[in-house]
Formats: sequence, C-alpha cells, structure tokens
Amino acid sequence: MSAQQLITVLQDLVNASTIDNSWNQELDAVAKRLQVDADFRIEVGRHENVWSDIAAILRRVVKDGLDPKQVEQLMFLMRTIRNAVAGVTENQDQARTFNLPNLIQEVVSQAAHTHYGNVAYIMMLRAGIQALSNLLTGNNVSKDEIWKSLLVKTPSPSCDQNLLSTLAAIEDETIVLSTVMLCYNCIFESLERSDLLISTAAGRKLQAQLLNESHATSSKEERKSFEMIYTFFNYLIGQDYFPQMFETMKSQEQDNEGDYKIRYHGEHFHEKEGETIPKIQELGIEEVEDENDPSNAKKDQEGTKPGDPHLSAEQVILLKMIDSRICAHHQQQQKLYQQRQNLDSLPKDTEPPVSLKTVEFLTETFAKVSTLTIGVFRTLNQPGIGQYAVEDLANLSSGVMLLLGCFAHLSLFEDGHVSIAQGVLSEDDEVLEETERPGGLLPIPDWFKAQHMAMVNGGIVENAIELLRQSDKSLARVTKPVPGAPVNATTAATSAATAAATNPVASPVTTQAFEANTESTLLSGTSTMQGQQAFFVGLKRDIVRLVGNLAYRSRHVQDRIRQCNGLIVILSQCNIDDANPYLREYAILAMKNILAGNLENQALIEELQPIEAVDHPALQEARVTAHLDAETGRPVLTQKKP
Repeated sequence: MSAQQLITVLQDLVNASTIDNSWNQELDAVAKRLQVDADFRIEVGRHENVWSDIAAILRRVVKDGLDPKQVEQLMFLMRTIRNAVAGVTENQDQARTFNLPNLIQEVVSQAAHTHYGNVAYIMMLRAGIQALSNLLTGNNVSKDEIWKSLLVKTPSPSCDQNLLSTLAAIEDETIVLSTVMLCYNCIFESLERSDLLISTAAGRKLQAQLLNESHATSSKEERKSFEMIYTFFNYLIGQDYFPQMFETMKSQEQDNEGDYKIRYHGEHFHEKEGETIPKIQELGIEEVEDENDPSNAKKDQEGTKPGDPHLSAEQVILLKMIDSRICAHHQQQQKLYQQRQNLDSLPKDTEPPVSLKTVEFLTETFAKVSTLTIGVFRTLNQPGIGQYAVEDLANLSSGVMLLLGCFAHLSLFEDGHVSIAQGVLSEDDEVLEETERPGGLLPIPDWFKAQHMAMVNGGIVENAIELLRQSDKSLARVTKPVPGAPVNATTAATSAATAAATNPVASPVTTQAFEANTESTLLSGTSTMQGQQAFFVGLKRDIVRLVGNLAYRSRHVQDRIRQCNGLIVILSQCNIDDANPYLREYAILAMKNILAGNLENQALIEELQPIEAVDHPALQEARVTAHLDAETGRPVLTQKKP
C-alpha cells in the first residue's frame, strides 16, 4: 500500500458514521511496511493528512468512549504511529503538532481501566505505550512535553493522572517493560525530568509500583522487566537520588490514603490472541476505597505509637537495590585488581559505588533503624502476642540486615600487595609454570577514605556496638542440640539459615538477610519471643563482621570501640551460635584487627580474668567437661568416665 492509499483509507475511517473494521488488514499491512522500510516512513510523514486524519479518529474515541468493537482497529493505528515515528524526528514533530501524544495518552488511559485482561485490549495497550515511547526517543522537546503530561498535567480531567503506575500494575511483561523503558528514556541524562519523577505525586506512585513489581517478578523466569526496573533505579541511585526516594517511600502509604484501588484483571487474561473480542455491555470500573482496608485501620491505630518499628516494604526493596549495586561494585573491584599484574597497569582513578552524600544518609538511616531494633529487643520478654505486626518486624529485620550488608562492602577495599606473575620453565623445559612474587602496595583511593571517615564520624561504630550489646542480651544463643533434645522454632529457623549459608548452590542468589528472613517469617507465629527472635538470624555475625572491617588498620576506630566499651562485647562473640553461622570466626578476626598495634586495647584484654568454665553441648556430646584449674586459672578439659 502506498502513502496515497493510506490517506484514502484514513479519510474513509474519518467520514464513517459507524465503526468500520473492513480496512483493518490494510492498516496492518501499512504498519508492517513502515516497520522495515525507512524511506516509506519519510514518505508517509510528509503528508499532513495522515497525521490530521489519525488525530481525528483518536479524538472521536476520546469523545465517545472506547468501543470494544474498535479495539483491533485502534491497535493497528497505534502500530502505524509507532513505526512511522521510529527514528524520524520530522515525523515525531508532525505527530506532536497534531496533538497525537495527548490523544494516545487518553485512549491508553481508557483501555487501561476497561481491559479486564482481554487479549485484544492488552495488545492495543502494548502498541500505544510503544508509540508514546517512539514519539519521544531522541527528541528532547517531545520528552519534555510527554513527561510533563504524564506526571504533572494530564491532557484532560478524565485522563488517569497516575497512568504510568496504572500501566506498571498490569500483569503483562511487555506492557511493564515498555512502560519502564519509556520512563528510563525520559529521565536519562536529564536532571529536570528526574526531579519531576521524584517531586510529583504521580512520580512517587510510579516508583512505589515499580518497586513492588520488581519484588513480584524477581523470581520469575521472564525477568526482562525486573532487569529494566533495576536499571531504572540503579541510574537514579547513581544520580544521587537515593535519599529522596527512600524518604518519599516512607510517606507513600499516607499519600495513598483516600485514593482508589482499581482491579484490572479479569478471567480472560490468559486467552489466546486469536480469540475474538467479547462484547462488553457495561464498561464500569470496580472501585475499592482504601479506608475499608484493614491494614489502613491498623495504621490509624498504631501510626502515632512511639517507637513504632516501621520501614515500608518499598524502602526495604530500595535497600536491596542499593545493596546489590554496592556488592556488584565490590566484586568488580576485586576482579579488576586480580587481573592486574603490576602497579602501572592499575587504574589511576576508580569510581565509588555510591556518592558520599548517600553514604552519610545510609549511616543516619542505620542509626535510626538500630534504635528501632533495640526497642523491639527490649520487648521480647514481654508476655502476650507482642505489640508489633509480623510485616513490620519482617521489614525492620530485613532493613537492618541489608544496611549491615551495604556497610560490610563499603568498609572493604582490596588491600595488600600486587601479585606479579613470573614465568618459570619446569625441569624438562616443556611445561611453563607460573609463580607469583609480591609487588608494590595497592593504593587506597581518596573516595574510600572519605566514605570510611563519613561512616565512622556518623557514629556507625557506637551504634553497631550498642545494637550488638542489646542483641547479646535479648537473642538467645543457639547451639548444637544434644541428641534426643526437642528442637524449638528458633533452632529450626537457624538450621534452615545455616543450610542456606553452607550450601549456596541449592538456594537462589540473594543476600543473607533475605534468605534468613524468608525462612524465619514462616515461624514467626510460634510465640512472641521465639517468633520475633527468628527474624534476626545472622544479625550478630553481620555486626561483628562490620566492626572488624572498620577496625582494620584504623587506630581511630580501635579507640572508639574501646571508648564505648565494645571490646568485651566483641570478645563475647567468640563462641558457636547456630543462629549466627561463622560468628566465632568473624569475632576472632575482628579482635585481631581491634588489637593490632593498639597497646591500650591489648592491656585491657590482658587484665581480664576467667570466672568460670561453661560446658558446651558439643563437649557434652563428646563426654568432655570443662573447669578452671585452681592454680593457673586456665580452663582444663576432662574426659568423663563411661
């Protein structure tokens, strides 16, 4: 079909008094040709009648409402627009001149609220979103106009003011992926459009929906939308928006009060695409007010409770995003230095995983979260069902563990000597072997020093020690059970966590915090104390690991640990605890770093005297008992007689 024939078809559709689907095959053929023929795009774009007639058709749909019988035709029109403007700036400008972006937005808004999972509607929505995306690709003027109409001012009062979050909520991989790509295209290399995303109510709603969508799709086989969502937020974190996003996600639930939730999906969602469109007699929208949601009633009752351990689910997912970014950066640094064979080949300047501003914010957040966690621990022994909801405890425990994971990597940098490979021939002069000899010391970048000082000056050492001190008081130490002894809920939870830690191949690639809390959530209803303890599997170990990292070659940190009476707290962790795998090993390493070159700390440890020897279940199983020697004061092991 030629451009002139397309104009004739469009004119007939404009003049038709009723819906005419007889030209659908021709529209489909035009869309397919536009997809592969760049010259045809240019030819079609020169004819203003093409754009004016398409605009007239869409304007009538906006005025009269979306008729189910016209959905297929609109799908072909959206595909025609999508392919006609792809990579052709002149066509994008023509489409904008005839207000096509706004008209497409209104039609898509109607379809998004009336599709009920019907395949034809879904296919039309896909084409409509892709058309909007192609309209703005490579065209900053279109990006500005379309982005503002999506987030700030809709084309009309009837258009969904939260259209992007509505589209992201539709259970279709292509729609979600296209929506995220459109958003990423708009914010990329534009501070103004990124600021709009962060500052507007529609932008905050979109962020919350994408975060929840990423959590829902992270375990699915089709992960393209998850990867794109991660790229989207990773870019925003790189542009230093993490503090604003984290704070707005805390208040997002209050922003949603009074809004309406729309149920989009019907029983026909998984119908085959070839099936005909059912006639929908009434295109009503089922609305459910948030005030009837029991969770909102709970918030009203508990929202003002002092010490409420509240981290929203969206904040926890954001922490997972930044934890993944920091961990990936650390792994890249390790790989980079392992591949270098001399100092001259090392990069002169390396980039930090996150900005100094973000590190300072994370440190402040850890201070708040650790205070909330300490408050929870102090209520563990109280009778009754407990004053905290399961969701709140799960979010709090995940949050504190993720923060500790972030700091554990932020406090590590590849240290030591560069290993220089040197070729050596074997005795038979046939096999070339490689040995290594030490080279020069690796340089520590300035950004690492600045981030380290920001964490320490922000009180991370004192907050971590205080959290560990309270954890030691409140969380029972779990040791290997004696044969025949009953297994309680906490032991079961920690056994699952230990299995995940020792056999990572058998479990999904996730953080230790996520693994532990996923297992323990299933056991949270056993009792107040055991159930709440189960959320914090691995907490002591992660705190000790962080303190040990911070103390490495840092006299300033060593002294701060002593000044807040942290030496004894760390030393007390040199034991086996099945709820904290490898706690003893991390504690020994931490003590080595804390005592290295610090005479004051060493003198304090030398002053300690043993009080009593406590039998460990493992010793009991081996029929060995421990006691203190009366003369030397040292512990002695004695074999029990059979």
